[in-house]
Amino acid sequence: MSPTTPPSNSESIASNVLQARLPGLTPEFVARHYPSTVSVVHVHAVNRHGERTPSSHNITGISPKSWNLCAKSNQMHADFQRAVGLLVSSGDATEMQGRAKSQTPPWEPFTFAKAARDISELVNLPSASTADAKDGSKATAATCGFGQLTDLGRQSMTALGAHMRALYVDALGFLPPAVSQNANGGPTDDLYLRATMYTRTFESLQHILGGLYPGQEPGSS
Repeated sequence: MSPTTPPSNSESIASNVLQARLPGLTPEFVARHYPSTVSVVHVHAVNRHGERTPSSHNITGISPKSWNLCAKSNQMHADFQRAVGLLVSSGDATEMQGRAKSQTPPWEPFTFAKAARDISELVNLPSASTADAKDGSKATAATCGFGQLTDLGRQSMTALGAHMRALYVDALGFLPPAVSQNANGGPTDDLYLRATMYTRTFESLQHILGGLYPGQEPGSS
């Protein structure tokens, strides 16, 4: 495959990339690293977001203006933004109290503008408009925004969640097979999830959780 040939199956590529990064969960591996004489009591997993596009269009002539890697991601991203808007608009009354109606919504800094950010003049390079005139990339329905989680990034994060399930649910029995409920109908304390305030990190966490607990409908716990 040449460097300019787009991948024909990004899902298999995501799986192959992760297989190269993560250990195979063979019985021998589990027995060696998790012997029966010890037990897992706490796991703190930290990871970066999945594969994303550049956060700005500032390498003109090298970085294409249009990154068409978000065919599925764009719809999911739109759904995510709608969900964030609903959560914020119906948020805790105390938190919302005193917030001016004209104030920028808290999620606004993390939406993706698609206009070029021309900083070339600061480093004495051809302007973005000049370089983009020679840019053969075209905007399509699959064009990503700046810093957006790509289709491949979503797939690799789901695969990472599936790997965690294979280890902590199937092999070790450390986590329950499904997200359980407490006496009040809310989720138990088996998991504590946290992300930085960027859309790509929230969406990465969403897909990791989807791989860890596949097929569980939102709101079912």
